[in-house]
Amino acid sequence: MASKAASPVVVSRLLLPDDANPAGNVHGGTTLKLMEEAGHIAATRLMSPSAANKESNGNCLAALVRFENMAFHKPIFVGEVASCMCEIIFTSKQSILVEVVVRGEDISKGNTSVTNTGWLWYVPMVPSTCDASNKIWKVVDALPMAMPEGDNIAMRKYEKAKSIYETRKNSSQSAATEKDSRHTYTIASDSEFDIFKSLYTTPTEGRTPTESEQVLCQMVLPGDCSKEKIAFGGFIMKLMDNAAGCSAWRYCRTNVVTVAISDMDFVSWIRLGDLCTIRSKVVFASSKSLEIEVIASVVSATSEKEGDTLVARGLFTFVSLCVDGKVLSVPKLKLENDEDFKNAYLGEQRYEAAKKARMEGSK
Repeated sequence: MASKAASPVVVSRLLLPDDANPAGNVHGGTTLKLMEEAGHIAATRLMSPSAANKESNGNCLAALVRFENMAFHKPIFVGEVASCMCEIIFTSKQSILVEVVVRGEDISKGNTSVTNTGWLWYVPMVPSTCDASNKIWKVVDALPMAMPEGDNIAMRKYEKAKSIYETRKNSSQSAATEKDSRHTYTIASDSEFDIFKSLYTTPTEGRTPTESEQVLCQMVLPGDCSKEKIAFGGFIMKLMDNAAGCSAWRYCRTNVVTVAISDMDFVSWIRLGDLCTIRSKVVFASSKSLEIEVIASVVSATSEKEGDTLVARGLFTFVSLCVDGKVLSVPKLKLENDEDFKNAYLGEQRYEAAKKARMEGSK
């Protein structure tokens, strides 16, 4: 039986100085964490009346597995109120899609604008063991959402989400645990790559990817977790954005802000007491933007596996801003080895594809 249409979830809070960089721009990671908290509430609430939740004594929770279409439209500043509204727009057999829209409100002037939008995919899970110290979780069927009736906008969102879901499901086995987020762009031929390398001229001024490398490590604490001692996806997203911001600053040495994030899959959980490591570096630079690869991994005291386990891998796009908020040119990228050339070549493919899509969308 389909669930009744759920009311949108709204999470709001006043943005304070510790949410921002020195220029007063609120960190993208702060917004991402707020978005994921709201999405978690909406998806978990959907499962509240389900049989799976009742059979597990109310222990069904929604786990973030993917986010996509993540866009940063406008900056949001200290002193404004961020209101994150989300609603469920699609469910498959075992997944829940939540659309999230963030608005920034200048409460003294009464001005409000959309600052961020994104889609968050969750899966409903229940514990399959009673061991409170190390529960093993299993995915259960999602409670189907009611089909939109008499709402053309909601129906268009539903159909678009369903099309994307079916395309991804049929086109690839995207559940590969260590899939590279750059999988849709490959080196078509050695000759094309050789041409790219031959046309490259080392700039007299610029910085190398190595100069932008950043490593952040953080122990997972109780405040980062749900009641089941599992870290929120927003906690990981915030750390990844922080690392990307550090790499962007190392590269530009100016005020930098997030403007976009690639689609990203979360392939492992992080639990209370785990050590999370984030590694980031610049892999491509256009004239006014940077693409930064960010990899999150974890070491767990309860796991028998040696070394780090991959959690997520994503590409963050940043721009450099001057004091009046205008976009600045970024330093040129100095490529040092074959890995740098490969990353830059793939980055150029993504950049040109995105530019083409924007031009076609504006027609």
